[in-house]
Amino acid sequence: MLGLAAVGFAAASLVWGRTGNKKEPVQEPVTLHFVYAYQNAQWNQGIQTIVEKFQQQYPKIRMEVQVQYEDKVYEDALAKLQARGQMGDIIQLKTPERYAREGLLAPIEAQVAGLLEHTSQYQGEVYGMEALGSTNGILYNKDLFEACGVKEPKTYGEFLEICEVLKAQGIPPIGVAGGDLWHLEFWVNHFFRTEIVKNIPNWLSARRAGEVSWQSQEGISMLTHLQQLFSDGYLNEDWQTALDGNLSYRMSMGEVAMMYTGSWTARELTKLNPEIRLGWFYLPDEAGNVVIARNQDVYWCLTKECGEEEEKYRAALCFLEFFYGTDVYEGLCKNTFGFPVTVEKPYFTGAGIRKEIRDKFIGGHHVTDYIGNDDTPQNFEKSLLNEVKQLADVQTDVLDTARKLDALWEKYQEQEN
Repeated sequence: MLGLAAVGFAAASLVWGRTGNKKEPVQEPVTLHFVYAYQNAQWNQGIQTIVEKFQQQYPKIRMEVQVQYEDKVYEDALAKLQARGQMGDIIQLKTPERYAREGLLAPIEAQVAGLLEHTSQYQGEVYGMEALGSTNGILYNKDLFEACGVKEPKTYGEFLEICEVLKAQGIPPIGVAGGDLWHLEFWVNHFFRTEIVKNIPNWLSARRAGEVSWQSQEGISMLTHLQQLFSDGYLNEDWQTALDGNLSYRMSMGEVAMMYTGSWTARELTKLNPEIRLGWFYLPDEAGNVVIARNQDVYWCLTKECGEEEEKYRAALCFLEFFYGTDVYEGLCKNTFGFPVTVEKPYFTGAGIRKEIRDKFIGGHHVTDYIGNDDTPQNFEKSLLNEVKQLADVQTDVLDTARKLDALWEKYQEQEN
């Protein structure tokens, strides 16, 4: 397995001294309300472990953890928390800039923000600390590929040929978990990047400015690819209701050949079935071009209420420094197959699927734009994903869907103004 070199800073050393000295950042006991999204089993386990270690190190800081996992998309959970005034003190966000514009966040001190190579900023202040780097791609069962005599595709056409071969052998080529609406983001953003962003890099901001449309040639191409893929019998029959966690188990048992998923799923599959032989590739377009997703959608943020209480604010900064500390952060990266985002870059050694993902990620053409970022009107992404579920019905007209998406975009953008 891959290891990480020691990150070149000591946990909690910038503001209140080294953790080895156990210097307390607060004088009196403080309670921090910590809100994050479940996302996946490895992430959840990693965060729980970090919180437990932090409380052992700093007994005066009590962490009240609230895990959000019931809503179809995380933004629904955040909207409920915001409406109830229960966003807590430390919160996981996808789009910190949006919340900073609304005055809901506290800026993060430069000494702490300087630990990272990428932060989310608004008007010159840092409001979001990127938690972990990750990527999305096709995870596949090497034994099934070899048994069917197929190899990683060099073009999208070859990928469809692979699907036909697997289908003919009675093996569902692609596992999709439409029961978890957010799972559809993988395929939606793949075609968004390969059919739209590769030609117009700032398409979402251009759409916000009214300069482009979902009814454009690029938008129609994206929706057409989604409809064709989802209606050609390549997916597990219950994809509309299947859940992401169950899908991982089924792939570990060889019941589906491929999943479009995040790098963290490889860790889950190897835990479910240590004997499974996994491969990873980035799906090319028709011309063989590959666009690699560089996910920047998990940030730690401090709420405005946290910033208004000095003791809480100091305690929250202490947690952030602890989170990115050498041993703590290294353990999270290993457990989630994530990429470190700290300034001091660790090195990778070892072999296996984690190294394969890392090697194919490095040096490629990375794209960070995705539907749901700060340029996307709030609630639009959820509506789009629901429309995609309907596209599998070949009776659903792609152009009508594109018109509907334009109307929904305008509606949600107007609601923000």
